[in-house]
Amino acid sequence: MTILGAVRSRFHRVTGRSRSAHDRPVVPADPRVAVNGQLDPALDRIRSGLAGHRRRLWVRRIVRRAWLAVAGVVAAEAAVLGLARLVPIELLAVLVVAIAIVGAATWLAAVVHARPSIGETALAVDAEGRLGDRVSSALSLASAFPALAGPAPSDTGDPDAFDAVPDAAEDMSDGAEAERFVRRQRLDAGRALLVAPANLFRPRLSRRPAGIALAASLLIVPFTLLPNIQDIRIAEARANRDEAAKQATRIDEIAKELESKGAEPDDPRTRLATDLRDLAAQLRAHPEDLKANLAKLGSVEASLNSQLDPGNEQRASALTSLSRSLSRAASGTPDANKDGDPKTAADDLKDLGKKLDTMTPEQRSQAASALAGLQSQASQASGAAGQALRDAAQAIAQDQTAAAQAALDRLGEALQGTNNQVQTNRDLARAASQLQDARRNLANASQNAGQQGQQGQGQGQGQQGQGQGGSPGPGQSGGPGQGQGQAGQSGQPGQGQGQGQGQGQGQGQGQGQGQGQGQGQGQGQGQGQGAAGGGGSSATHLGQGIGGNGTAGGPTNPNRPAELGPDLSSIADFSGLGKPGDPSYVAGTGGDGQTQQGNQVGQGQNNGAATPYQQVYADFHDYALTTLDRNYVPLSVKDYVRDYFSSLDPTN
Repeated sequence: MTILGAVRSRFHRVTGRSRSAHDRPVVPADPRVAVNGQLDPALDRIRSGLAGHRRRLWVRRIVRRAWLAVAGVVAAEAAVLGLARLVPIELLAVLVVAIAIVGAATWLAAVVHARPSIGETALAVDAEGRLGDRVSSALSLASAFPALAGPAPSDTGDPDAFDAVPDAAEDMSDGAEAERFVRRQRLDAGRALLVAPANLFRPRLSRRPAGIALAASLLIVPFTLLPNIQDIRIAEARANRDEAAKQATRIDEIAKELESKGAEPDDPRTRLATDLRDLAAQLRAHPEDLKANLAKLGSVEASLNSQLDPGNEQRASALTSLSRSLSRAASGTPDANKDGDPKTAADDLKDLGKKLDTMTPEQRSQAASALAGLQSQASQASGAAGQALRDAAQAIAQDQTAAAQAALDRLGEALQGTNNQVQTNRDLARAASQLQDARRNLANASQNAGQQGQQGQGQGQGQQGQGQGGSPGPGQSGGPGQGQGQAGQSGQPGQGQGQGQGQGQGQGQGQGQGQGQGQGQGQGQGQGQGAAGGGGSSATHLGQGIGGNGTAGGPTNPNRPAELGPDLSSIADFSGLGKPGDPSYVAGTGGDGQTQQGNQVGQGQNNGAATPYQQVYADFHDYALTTLDRNYVPLSVKDYVRDYFSSLDPTN
């Protein structure tokens, strides 16, 4: 017993084990690490037997940590998705993927760290195989007695060889007794390991992590499938940023264009370009702050609007007309300066001044009279031009050549100065119009992102039209003109059905024309015409029309094609025109025209001067857009004009 006590004492000192049940068991070391050279065959058999159990134990640990990783990932994603219901998280998808990647990486690291050693496998086999610490003790004794870890000097390969040795203490020394004890315990551990079940470490279901993963999954399903109101806010914020960046680029382009036209530091275009640069910088620095960006943009737009001249286009028209008239009066050429270029007019006036010395008194008088007749146009163009023109006419009439030349030079400079003012005001108006569009696009960006457009439907119904008798002419009444169609829905041209009949006796001509309109974009139009022949009085029957396109039998409306086609049946929505005080109302100036009434008897002919509609649409469309850019008009008027020309586009 003394020798056995010594072995146990040394074993406890090496392993540090105590008898306390609360102490964590110490993992024995691998004999191959502790001992150099050949191992005892019994130890080799123990290590080989533990290899399979080691792999199965690792698989169990892998499955266990997989359950923990899945539970952690699913719980974290459920928490993130729940938080996304309360606050907008724009990078939610990236965050969910990142959580999954971090969880997978953590699991892989845990798998590598959880690979069991030989000692951990021995402890697990002893615990679950109920081997009474045999295997772990054999490994611990090998580390405690390294000299006994190798093969015995007299090893015969018989496991029962040590049992045949007498137990008398006097027949052996203490060392021999210790060796006999260690090797017998090692052989016993090997025999116990052979009978240990092979399915000790089957993977188990981790109930708590599995329950957590199941509960979190049940939360993820509604979080994923049900609509999230925060998605609308995220879409609005993203749309605001994208639109702010887009408008910042557009504003920089406007500023660059203004800087190229305004070379002087005190030019209004140069100052505006600086303000636009600051505005673009703010849009890029704070794209998500919609209110501040709209306020800044509105401030620049209001300041620019206060600098615009409402009568700029009237002045430009008067300047063009004056320049054309001055060139023709100065050069004596009826078709001079057709475009009304002020610079060309200034050159012609300078040439006139040079020719004053060689002109006869009669020519001087005619030139003075021609210039004096343009006094009203010059005053409309500019005050300086009107005064210079008055001085030039008086000096030419009084044969004051030097004064006339000076006045003509001042008139040319006034024309070019006024032209520069007109161009500057046009550039400012164009910039104001573009800022107006930018402000609207920026304000509507979030609304377009959060809402889905809906298209309404409308129906059109044609109104009844009437035909009227024409001028006298010989012959009998001709046949009726007819047209057919149906009312259309919103966004489609309305069509109608119409008939017209004209009858006459003696000399007369009957013609009928009807036009209809309805709600939405439906509209009808009808025409009817009867050509009179023979002798008699004027027509006695009025043609009737009910919406549609009537095909004329003669030169009705000589400046319009006889057949417009079905795509042109919708021309304008007159009920949508603004009235004084409405945002879409634009006031204009009227004029008095001349009316002449003719009476001629003859055979009607097709008007060969009619121009196809498709050839002139682009010119009118470009002119309308140019006029909108040159004038600071309400947005509703812009939209109305653009929609109007879109409905007339022959390519649609």
